[in-house]
Amino acid sequence: MHSAVIGVGSNISPEENVAKAAKEVSLLGKSIRKSEFVYTKPLLYEKQDDFLNGVFHIDTPYEYEELNGRLKEIENKLGRVRTENRSGPRTIDLDTVIYNNQVKDPDAFTREFIKDPVTELLPELEDTLTCSNYSNHFETVHGIIEKILSVLSAPPVSVFGAGSWFRDAELPAVSIEIFVIADDSANGTEEAINRELKASGLGKIGSLPVLVLLFPPEEIRVMAAVNNNEAETDGRSVSSISEFPSFRLLYGSPQPFLLP
Repeated sequence: MHSAVIGVGSNISPEENVAKAAKEVSLLGKSIRKSEFVYTKPLLYEKQDDFLNGVFHIDTPYEYEELNGRLKEIENKLGRVRTENRSGPRTIDLDTVIYNNQVKDPDAFTREFIKDPVTELLPELEDTLTCSNYSNHFETVHGIIEKILSVLSAPPVSVFGAGSWFRDAELPAVSIEIFVIADDSANGTEEAINRELKASGLGKIGSLPVLVLLFPPEEIRVMAAVNNNEAETDGRSVSSISEFPSFRLLYGSPQPFLLP
């Protein structure tokens, strides 16, 4: 099962169509949860009614692309008419904005009517969605995560953005560190991941090198339990262990590994 957050919007009989959409989306998985829904002003094309916006969260067996296809089918079933004006009125709009705790839609960073309901249902993503560095370099970070997933033979348990870059620290970052937490079934090495990133042009963001570190879950737990500011693990120095909870969650399984 996969964790998916679906952005929902309607300004044609909105309450009726959002209710219909909820019933249809619930058939794509289980444990549907609904955020608070609010009315918002249209952003790009103002000569239309206000939108009713919020999100659904479901656990679904569908892979990302197939899930999106199913959502388009629901839109069609509920009378969505697509015109050249992509910002115009619609009976329902359904978009996967978060999938396995990975941001799929950059609007989740900047549009409060998406970000607020997402963090209402998934509070562990609040820090992630307020990271301006991630927002400003969304496409590159997204590509890095996708490359990591493609190299490993099984999905990692979680991927965290670490270091000062992901904390929007005032001090300049030396590198952009990404911690991949994966069990033994996810065959792959740090060397292979970092080599693939360099080969694909994803080994740097601006002038800063991207460094991926691969850890088994138990090793991270031991490190997180250390109360000083530096720990040595297999010769690798990891700073600010006590700040692990503030690291940005970039990807996670439906039951992600959350640091204590």
